[in-house]
Amino acid sequence: MNEGPTRSGGITVSEDGNVATIVLSRAPLNILNQAMMEDLLRALDLVSKDETKRVLVLRSGVSGVFSAGADVREHLPAAAERMITTFERLLARIVSMPIPTIALVQGKCLGGGMEVAMACDFVLASEGASFGQPEIGVGVFPPGATALYPRLGGRRSTLDVVLTGNVFSASEAHAMGLLTHVASDAEVEARLGSLVGALRSKSRAVLALAKRAVNENLAKPVDEALRDSSKLYLTELMKTEDAEEGLSAFLEKRAPSWRDR
Repeated sequence: MNEGPTRSGGITVSEDGNVATIVLSRAPLNILNQAMMEDLLRALDLVSKDETKRVLVLRSGVSGVFSAGADVREHLPAAAERMITTFERLLARIVSMPIPTIALVQGKCLGGGMEVAMACDFVLASEGASFGQPEIGVGVFPPGATALYPRLGGRRSTLDVVLTGNVFSASEAHAMGLLTHVASDAEVEARLGSLVGALRSKSRAVLALAKRAVNENLAKPVDEALRDSSKLYLTELMKTEDAEEGLSAFLEKRAPSWRDR
């Protein structure tokens, strides 16, 4: 990544040491049109290829909104295939990022904006945030939500969100299992800093393998998941320099010096 912020239509990418931040800045509502989704994909690729980064934060630069969703005009038959295909790639790219991803949500988080946030590994919301998938009200359904949310909050929470089109408070979304943390509006930035601090101090190589183990074993039977997770531990994790360094540092009562490999 280049020093200082990198800007592309509605997207800003900045870095602070081993932490990258992508800011959605398409006022007034951060509507995700085709161009903005493609810019976001390019930003994710930029961060993914930077092996010095250990954490990615995704947040809004527009007051009162994370994102109000995808452009309704691009849901119409003439543009739908291109839009849905691009959006599928975007969500898959977020899920597959090699480093932990954090969505910071303050304000409205609706439709495609909610799906983008939910694709992240951690979702940190302020108490004033609100969440919803209103697509059912205009005669469509959110394909990303139907794929992602059963893995997060389960079938009942997913159906509540997708079939009603209702808007839920941050506390309600947290109770559904869709959020990681909820903090007061005054404390949410400090909570973000604490979470980022806990992650950025870890080995990138080990973070990536641990995330991979969780993602790959989600849909497997328990016995198969246990076997495959143990195999990944023995055949890949134990061959990293950082696994040896971390264990040695613990035994020697010193702080580890990560090599990220």
